[in-house]
Amino acid sequence: MRVRFDNIVNKLIYTEDKTKMVLWRELNGCPRIVNAAYDGYTGVKLHRFPTVKNKSKYFYPDITHDFNDFKDILLMDLNNKKKKPFGRIKVLKMFLDNFATGEKWDTKFCPEFPGRDKDGRVQYAVYEGNIVAGNFLSNNIYGFLCAAAGIPESIAKFLGKIYSCGILEPLISGKLPDKTLMKFRDPVADQNAISKGYKEYRSLKVH
Repeated sequence: MRVRFDNIVNKLIYTEDKTKMVLWRELNGCPRIVNAAYDGYTGVKLHRFPTVKNKSKYFYPDITHDFNDFKDILLMDLNNKKKKPFGRIKVLKMFLDNFATGEKWDTKFCPEFPGRDKDGRVQYAVYEGNIVAGNFLSNNIYGFLCAAAGIPESIAKFLGKIYSCGILEPLISGKLPDKTLMKFRDPVADQNAISKGYKEYRSLKVH
């Protein structure tokens, strides 16, 4: 009996959580497959997140408490994984599975946090007194958890860059990147949000 390579890849890549997120995207009218260059609708939200940034901060839902709770839950899960045999490898696999665009840890697709509306307009919320977009939050939590995993900041930023242009796509989706994705580059603002996540984790360790 011949073993098909694509079947092996699918078993490694399409976890239960990824399958659930595919169904969630479909139910919300989002594409079945998304990547870092995707700039469309990110699903239903629990708050009415404005799509303008020039208002008073009191005009925007404050997601600080919910976002910090989310980070605490993921940090606990990460620390538990690190304690198990081959913990570092399991953490890296967890990152590949959950940090990709549209996956479980991409806050833009979480109902509690801002993303983009049905017209593809960027949504905003208040986090720690600042008006931020969904991209800030997803990169902030990425930096925070990379710091917790012991990944050097320079490496985390480099991985963010190569993910954005599709180099990691075969490991994440089992597919080669398309031309649009290969031309996409990680914005400076996203790199700064990663740094902010590192600072927050270091501050947490100090206290």
